Amino acid sequence: MSAYCSMIHGGLDLGFREIPTGGAKHCCTITNNLVPVDINTNFFNDKHLVGLRDINKKDQWHPGCNNCKSLELAGHPSMRTGMNDGLGIDGKTDLSGPARIDLMFDISCNLACRSCYSGASTFWQKHLKDNGLWDKPVYSDKNKDKVITALSNIDLSNLKQLVFCGGETLLGKVYWEVTQWLADNVPNAKEQLTVCFQTNGTQPIPKKYFDLIERFHLVKLQVSLDGATDKFEYLRWPASWNQVTDNLLNLRAELPSNVMFLIEETISIFNLFYQDELDTWVKENFATNREGDITNHTRHLAVGIFNTNNVTTEYKKEIDQSYFKPNWKENPQEITKMVNEIKQFDLIRKQSFAVTFPQVAKFYTQYLTE
Repeated sequence: MSAYCSMIHGGLDLGFREIPTGGAKHCCTITNNLVPVDINTNFFNDKHLVGLRDINKKDQWHPGCNNCKSLELAGHPSMRTGMNDGLGIDGKTDLSGPARIDLMFDISCNLACRSCYSGASTFWQKHLKDNGLWDKPVYSDKNKDKVITALSNIDLSNLKQLVFCGGETLLGKVYWEVTQWLADNVPNAKEQLTVCFQTNGTQPIPKKYFDLIERFHLVKLQVSLDGATDKFEYLRWPASWNQVTDNLLNLRAELPSNVMFLIEETISIFNLFYQDELDTWVKENFATNREGDITNHTRHLAVGIFNTNNVTTEYKKEIDQSYFKPNWKENPQEITKMVNEIKQFDLIRKQSFAVTFPQVAKFYTQYLTE
């Protein structure tokens, strides 16, 4: 299969979390680390970014792109296939500026999701600190001024999508302040720019922002849901399934008609077995926005300790084999570490892996009883 990727040639993932002065890579799913960039210059064609573009021009897969490659080999859509369809830059290389930007500049959040971690959520930090597991201050640098400096120094004439990554992007006002800057400064924002908010679905949008939303071609809410009912509440703690779904239905009914929705599911050992449950809920309750535009339901593989490689041999036999490499084998050391973390936070949160995910828990009986 072709390895051509619009995100490698037209994408820019810009963050200030690991590198306070500003770091960049091609997209949010590539496993490469951010590289330092000078946000006071036109850094889109920095030598570190150009190198991977040269590899991709030869139609070669890079090891950092394995998340997309694995999904595609399993017959699923990926970030690469979605952006190849959505950005419309196939074959157009050496762009003067990005077609899509992912921004990470504020990790303020109200949840501590199992598949997330302290570096992406202030609530995770607080949760750890409350339980004697975090000895640093709970802190998130907003970085709004650095973001605007960076955006001011690159060519935005090709920009079609900008994605706010959190934290929780609908919490507070800094994301809206950057959105205002985009409306005032991006050429043809009303005709071509889609602004996306990655959100956990818990937050309403005040009506004072409705006029601002209408200054863009589209505004898309990318809602993170990793399961339904009690499975959602286990994974997206301490969110309430009823509160989130009520909020989503209200947003669909009230927001301007240029708002669209996407359900993004992180596939981990917890929900790998139960993907049909969320898919059914979306089809029955949230299949379109108010105007009838389809709500896409996409998936990406979890990274970290709950990734799908940490299944047992018994678990692997019960699910789609195309998720796994031919040389996959059970890793008792990593699974033991994972199960110990499950037990630790089940105790802290008064949750139960075995009760919430009974079919999956039985695949780990040996580890759970050790």
